[in-house]
Amino acid sequence: MKFTLFIFATLLLVSCGTIKPEAPEISIQEDYEIPKAKPSYIKIPIKINLKPYFDETDKSIDRTFSGEESQCSGVSIKYQFNRSPIKFEGKGSKMRFDVDGKYRLWMNYCAACTDLFASEPYCLTSRIYASCGVGEPMRKIHVGYETKIGVAKDYKLKSETKLREIKALSPCKITVFEYDATSRLEKEVKVVLEDMEDDIDKEIGAIDLRPEMEATWNAIADPVDLEGYGFLEIRPQYIAMDKIKYKGDTAYFNAVLKAYPKILSKKSGRKVKELPNLTTYHDREGFDINMDVFTRYDSLSAILTRNIAGTEMDVKGKQVIFDSINIHGASDKKLHIKVNFSGSKTGEFYLTGTPIFAADSQYISFPDMQFDIKSKSVLLKSAKWFFDKKITDMLRKETEIDLSPYMETLKKELNNNLNMELYDGVNMTGKVKEITVELIQPMSDQLHIQIHSLGKIAVQMD
Repeated sequence: MKFTLFIFATLLLVSCGTIKPEAPEISIQEDYEIPKAKPSYIKIPIKINLKPYFDETDKSIDRTFSGEESQCSGVSIKYQFNRSPIKFEGKGSKMRFDVDGKYRLWMNYCAACTDLFASEPYCLTSRIYASCGVGEPMRKIHVGYETKIGVAKDYKLKSETKLREIKALSPCKITVFEYDATSRLEKEVKVVLEDMEDDIDKEIGAIDLRPEMEATWNAIADPVDLEGYGFLEIRPQYIAMDKIKYKGDTAYFNAVLKAYPKILSKKSGRKVKELPNLTTYHDREGFDINMDVFTRYDSLSAILTRNIAGTEMDVKGKQVIFDSINIHGASDKKLHIKVNFSGSKTGEFYLTGTPIFAADSQYISFPDMQFDIKSKSVLLKSAKWFFDKKITDMLRKETEIDLSPYMETLKKELNNNLNMELYDGVNMTGKVKEITVELIQPMSDQLHIQIHSLGKIAVQMD
């Protein structure tokens, strides 16, 4: 009997020393409309090696050309022109195609012709025959083209090619009838080479950048794990491209993405929008991103606990040790904060406060923090001494959060993920220069944050 009374008394003392009020109710804030984020514009300098495309163009164009012009009197000519591989070189807004070739000529000369007593003209004298590059090394010739290349809305290249020059490097002079065939050759070959302009444009027009741009679009839109900060979804909507500049066999241009990026605590599973056709280009500098961040209260609770865990306080001769803080939820734009403590008494209580964000200092504070009404009711009955200004003042101070170091850590994490291989042969490089919080709004089970970041990004396709 004495033992039973002892157990009962012990339990009574323990129960008297433990404070555990009811948790405040969490209400869904249906009146809160998430501010529509401003569109973000991301300028991406893109570098593409065009050599593989131009090599295919080169293979598709004939290597040998021939022709002839026969006449009874005067010089008749027959030629063969063999070209070497086309050399592509870009400079500024234009691409130059240079072709070294070799030629051979067959010629014959008749001093005078007549059609008297015949159905067709015939030579009155013996024809004189001559040649260049026949039975000897073929003569050299150089041909040059110039083309303007752009990108159509469907990502196919479009071009306008013109013959720039044709020059026989090894002249063909026939001494037997004192004839310089060089200019004649150039005139004859020019007609054929001008027809090649359309062939070049046709082959360039078949080059389609959509597969590469589509793969890049999808890679950029793919959620990025920020290692503890959630998942970054760029969510691109539109894309524009400016004029191509060339250097050697490489094309350089800028693409501008219009996007509505978000950072979420878990992947949304949202389907990536298909790559749209190009829209009108407006120049931007680097990227200017307004981003929505939706984070559960766990991370904020961990930050607050680090601030307060182990803090001891003497209140009117009573010892209070603060163990942990957890965000219980929110209602009416206020956060409910659960505080676990030990010392002269053990248990928990709830505070309610409105988070105030100072954009200039990047600080969150709770200047109106006070005991929740249900906690106040329990404390009035069992631990009235808790209502000491020292406790609320200390808790207001310790729950202030400087977001700057967390933004720095997030910036490093973003930079790590902006420098990566998107897929085989395509690499992305980038750097976030600045990242700041613009808005903070508590929701029932998560915190809505809008952040703004500036930086640069580039893509290289080999």
